[in-house]
Amino acid sequence: EKETFDRIVDYVWENVPREIVKRDDVQTWFDAPHGQWTEADAEKAGQFARGTWKMRSRKIGTEPFFVDKIANHPRMRQLVSLFIGDPVKRSNRVRGVYCIFPKPPNSESRLAPHGDHTAAQLSAMVFVDTVPPHSGGFTIWPGSHYMSHLYHTTVYGPLDPDLAEPYSKARDNVLREIAPVEFSGKAGDVVFWHPRLVHGGGVNRSAERDRPVVRLVVPCEYQRDGMTPYFNLSHGPAPNRQWWVDTRNFREDVPATADNMWDGWAFDTSTTDAGDCSA
Repeated sequence: EKETFDRIVDYVWENVPREIVKRDDVQTWFDAPHGQWTEADAEKAGQFARGTWKMRSRKIGTEPFFVDKIANHPRMRQLVSLFIGDPVKRSNRVRGVYCIFPKPPNSESRLAPHGDHTAAQLSAMVFVDTVPPHSGGFTIWPGSHYMSHLYHTTVYGPLDPDLAEPYSKARDNVLREIAPVEFSGKAGDVVFWHPRLVHGGGVNRSAERDRPVVRLVVPCEYQRDGMTPYFNLSHGPAPNRQWWVDTRNFREDVPATADNMWDGWAFDTSTTDAGDCSA
């Protein structure tokens, strides 16, 4: 609902300490944050550096307008079930709001691709406001989940520490060989994506056009209910490591093999093309 997204936009600006960036002053958005972003600020409102603010905390991400109105919205849960089947575990939190501020016009910048190594079975990026093309939209490297799968200890487990170096080399090959795809959209649009995809935020070039924007998305994660969860104390999610991730590793998970990446999904993946980014 529109009022949900309006509330989230307001909430983002309410959480800026000391007006380090100002909603009505675009000049403060460039090279944000201006002034010192302290450890206390990071604890209260998340890390903010080089124009990227991951607005999250033990509280931020648990509010009803995130949990009830977005992550557990009936339409979201219905769509999630079409991917991973029922029952879908109810969400207790979202990651927060991931904000990308515009770069100054004609400045140099580059993408920051990475992989997530958490226990999600399905991930989602929910657009909070309009994100035009080339404005920091969520970006993926199609097919890279096939590469990533075998470098993990289990299908939904963490990266195998003994394979960290080979994984980095394989990821670099992906970045050289595959063109990234950036998603633009409007408030309420959702990108569902496989958690093993190499991904990142796009470069926000909106200041080079008439209307600079701050890219705002709410990351959500999902998994089937009925498993036996546990805290992965060395890698997370756990109370003191990647605590902002809502999904959990589970005892029923199995080692990753060449033919089990899609086991348990609710639709036929036998003809899935490695270049198809729809999953």
